[in-house]
Amino acid sequence: MAENKDARQGSFLSSFPLLTAANLLFFCFEFILAIEARSASLFSDSIVFLEGACVSVLMSSKLNWGIPGREAFARFAGTIILIPTCFLFWMIAANYYGAAIPSATLLAAIGAALLLTNIACLVMPKHGMFAHLAGSLSDIRNHAIMNTVIVLAAFLTWASETMWPDVLAGLGILCVNAGAAEHIWLAARESPTIGA
Repeated sequence: MAENKDARQGSFLSSFPLLTAANLLFFCFEFILAIEARSASLFSDSIVFLEGACVSVLMSSKLNWGIPGREAFARFAGTIILIPTCFLFWMIAANYYGAAIPSATLLAAIGAALLLTNIACLVMPKHGMFAHLAGSLSDIRNHAIMNTVIVLAAFLTWASETMWPDVLAGLGILCVNAGAAEHIWLAARESPTIGA
């Protein structure tokens, strides 16, 4: 019984490289589209995927580094995660001084696509690696709420023809994601080893 449990846990931990790649792919996808849509809220939302990628790296059983190395990576990741935050404020300034507004259509499409993805993760059968995601279901729900806010901001942007719904949504999501660096640091303090 214990061997089966260790095998399942080992299989789960070995899947983290795939989770890292998926999170990085979603981050790049949303980051590029945030520039295309001129959206501050999408930059804020992309932090979730960058955080997920960093945590996945730290939890990978294939990286046998010690606590100092993990903490060094956590500091590096905490710095990297500031990139979308800087772009958020850059986009706000660019839209304000350029008298531009985000693309409501693109914003709604991206928000809806991400929302459907998170809903799929919530309703997916709890077997295999997904059986180990129970502890992160609250994070998935929170991300789904953020996506709903983005869709709402898109509608209000279309209705008001101003940048402010997107700005307020972006700042709100940024506040929710304020603990991303702390989450990475906590992951760095946990050992990915199994079978102890």
